[in-house]
Amino acid sequence: MRRRTLRRLLRNPWATGGLVVICLYLVIALLAPWISPHDPSQGSLRGRLRPPAWVEGGTTQNLLGTDQLGRDTLSQVMYGARSSLRVGIGVVLLSGLIGGGLGLLAGYVGGTTDDILSRAADWTLAFPFLILAIMLMGMLGPGITNLTLVLSLAGWRHFFRLIRS
Repeated sequence: MRRRTLRRLLRNPWATGGLVVICLYLVIALLAPWISPHDPSQGSLRGRLRPPAWVEGGTTQNLLGTDQLGRDTLSQVMYGARSSLRVGIGVVLLSGLIGGGLGLLAGYVGGTTDDILSRAADWTLAFPFLILAIMLMGMLGPGITNLTLVLSLAGWRHFFRLIRS
């Protein structure tokens, strides 16, 4: 069964390209401390605002150029992939746990419990996501952990509705 799925995936060039991009992203994120050309937090005011290497005035020392503080943009992108993966995986796991658990509970118990949980999910679907996220981040404060929690609290409803049905 797995061989058939893999063969079918490799026959589709778009799927193969997507798989290659995802794998490359994962490898870059995992190996960032060893393959990044510079320390992403260390800057040099002499080298600030350098253009990318393919633009006139750019150097191969900083392939994607530098920012206002002279930090290497390529290194920042590589290390930023790690944070993106951490938040993305954390949100899916936590949302799945919350929404899946509540969906199982609502589907199994039914009755008033199902009605209350379904109305809570409907309310969160009707409430604008951006306003909810800003409100919760304002209450919890900044940070990756709080961001993961806020996005999970906003995303549980999709898992809930799927598993409940």
